[in-house]
Amino acid sequence: MKAAARKAGRWGLYALGTILALLVIFLLTAWLGSSIPRGEQNSGPIIDPVTIMVETNGMHTQLVLPITNAQKDWRETFPSANEWVGGFAPTHVTIGFGEREVFLNTPTLSDLRVGTAARVTLFGGDGLIRVSNYVNPALDRDRREMEITAEQYATLVEAIEGDLPPLDNQGYREFEFGSYDDDAYYQSSRSYTVFSTCNQWTSDRLADANIRTGWWTPFSGGVMKWLPPYRTELGAR
Repeated sequence: MKAAARKAGRWGLYALGTILALLVIFLLTAWLGSSIPRGEQNSGPIIDPVTIMVETNGMHTQLVLPITNAQKDWRETFPSANEWVGGFAPTHVTIGFGEREVFLNTPTLSDLRVGTAARVTLFGGDGLIRVSNYVNPALDRDRREMEITAEQYATLVEAIEGDLPPLDNQGYREFEFGSYDDDAYYQSSRSYTVFSTCNQWTSDRLADANIRTGWWTPFSGGVMKWLPPYRTELGAR
């Protein structure tokens, strides 16, 4: 019995050591991968730039885009973008990617079930695009802006729309609500995996538009470190 217990203990320590080693490798790889640049760094003034934002809540990143401009009216793509916010017409739309069960039934991190986290980590899940409406969103350390060319923005729009199913025969796209009524969720053509996270989706869409970002960014910090810093001095927003 003692020998069996010692053997079981050794196997337990081996399994724990393996898990910790894999976690360290994953974290190190994520740090290295997010530090390798892709896309172009715009230099000099841009004629007629488009200002976009990227925001984070510390874990999840998403794009914040003007709801309409010369290149794109997002109300044509997302029916929910027509909804007003607190009696005001929205000025921006946020677009992010995530896993269905987490998006629809997990309002806070404390509500995340261990089984759901394990399933998503090991096997992934169905992807959804989350869309929210904003009115004049303010800049801060967790919501930063950058200027890109009109051509880059048009490519970014195309990349985002490439993740969505086509409109129906009436020119409409179905959506559903989840944990928060202010958010609308649309089907995505891709699956959510540990290698295709919400943050990887954000950086991949930026890279599609040839905007400077990291190669592999499973964590939000790997995305945000490529954004221009938020500055409060001299009246800067």
